[in-house]
Amino acid sequence: MKKIGVLSLSNNGTYIGEHPDFGSSVADSGRYGAATICKGVRGAWAHNVVPGDPTCEAGYVQAAQDLVQDGVDCIISDCGFSVRYQQAIAAAVSVPVSTSSLLLLPALLRNIPENQSIGVITADSRHLDNEIIENLGVTNPSRLVIEGLEGTETYDYMWAEDGRIHVDKVISDIDDIVSRFSTKHIGAILCECTILVRVSPRIRRLTRLPVFDAAMNAALLVAAVG
Repeated sequence: MKKIGVLSLSNNGTYIGEHPDFGSSVADSGRYGAATICKGVRGAWAHNVVPGDPTCEAGYVQAAQDLVQDGVDCIISDCGFSVRYQQAIAAAVSVPVSTSSLLLLPALLRNIPENQSIGVITADSRHLDNEIIENLGVTNPSRLVIEGLEGTETYDYMWAEDGRIHVDKVISDIDDIVSRFSTKHIGAILCECTILVRVSPRIRRLTRLPVFDAAMNAALLVAAVG
């Protein structure tokens, strides 16, 4: 069986309650038909990875190298903003690395008509900045409609060192963000934040649009390595 390495933030959290539309995490091995091995990145927290603290890079590289020593066949991440360290991680290991669903953006923009946009749901729209967009190779950022979770209880939960939140509240917060796309000319939705893999089928059902997320990006990587 193939092994997927998951680079993980230090933040912990507990979801309270159940909901039929609240599924498993990006690190759930059942999604891929492969074993997952999680490795905490020393010094990596939501509050410094999302803004792009350069001192986090060494921790990501070391954790990735440790995962290779553990025998993983490919490496993903549980935070889409770790894409800032994508090139350094990929250069340091001998297995394929795909840290974020944001890496799908250039291809997705070619998959829809030029008069349509991609709706991007992110943990924090204030930090999905021009530097990330340019490094992704997106040449026309005006085709991105970016909405973030900042200002919600879900955002506060993700930033806490050891948070607790009811799943109904997560769903409510995300439903509110999705509703903002209804007046936009959106051809597809990309979910940056890995918490969104738990509810992406719901987003797909509500919007009737193609929805791409971190688990889909990871599954593509797993398929590529066999």
